[in-house]
Amino acid sequence: MTRAVLAASMAAPLVLALTPGTASAADGNDGYVWACWAAPGDPINGGCATFYQYGEVLQVRDMQADGWGTRGQIQKLEPDSSGVQHWVNHSSNCFDDTSQGNSGNGATACNYSLPDGIVVRVHVWASRNGETRYHNYSPEIRA
Repeated sequence: MTRAVLAASMAAPLVLALTPGTASAADGNDGYVWACWAAPGDPINGGCATFYQYGEVLQVRDMQADGWGTRGQIQKLEPDSSGVQHWVNHSSNCFDDTSQGNSGNGATACNYSLPDGIVVRVHVWASRNGETRYHNYSPEIRA
């Protein structure tokens, strides 16, 4: 019995050393974040945007031929002159519509250049003839 307790107490530090820390658990987004929009009451997403941390690519996919296109944009967290953090637009829009051809696998890919380490998120929304609706935001990720 004493040997079992001694062996367990010696193994505990090894197990704790192999357990991921809080930061790595919080960063468990596998290098990408995404957000989708859907019209109220519609069980199917109208479109989605995915930001890939490595390569800094925003992929936008319009999923329904409903007349609404899908736009995505990268936003960054930036302090104002008082030090208060705000989300501000960082990139131009990336657009996909089911009625247009696109750059790969049914989606439009837009490549951006971002400073390493800044906190970003994806803003996605529906657009049609200058009108916008159904905004949504991804979780944040470091570029």
